[in-house]
Amino acid sequence: MELSNDAILKKVLRYCAYQDRCMQEVRTKLATFDIPDSDKEKIMKVLVDEGFIDDERYASTFVRSKIHLKKWGVNKIKMALRMKGISDEIIKNALSEIDPEIYREELVKVLKVKKINESDPYKRKAKLAQYAMQKGYEPSLVWEVIKSIV
Repeated sequence: MELSNDAILKKVLRYCAYQDRCMQEVRTKLATFDIPDSDKEKIMKVLVDEGFIDDERYASTFVRSKIHLKKWGVNKIKMALRMKGISDEIIKNALSEIDPEIYREELVKVLKVKKINESDPYKRKAKLAQYAMQKGYEPSLVWEVIKSIV
């Protein structure tokens, strides 16, 4: 079934209204429709002009949600945003909104909640550190927090 540009625009508007989307996600969605590239660009322009797509807003929301809900560290967040095609400048601005105290508290929560069955205190600390670094926390901060809580 062939969809008109208006029908496609409505579908994409609904897609963007459901949750914040970045440019790359919307371009990927538009790629699923069989329309000329010029029409895709017109739809993108409408979405940007109407405020449905804003990479800066997306990055800020992404950073807040990943820190507070997923308990991710800065390194993992940076990598995820880069994979979504967000520019380094926008990533830097979004990460600058992080309150260092709250970020540290989130890391403390991550480390206190993690259960590690290890009797050797050195191996336990190493496993805790490895876990936190896999979540994207910076090694220097991880070791500093581990020393203060363990």
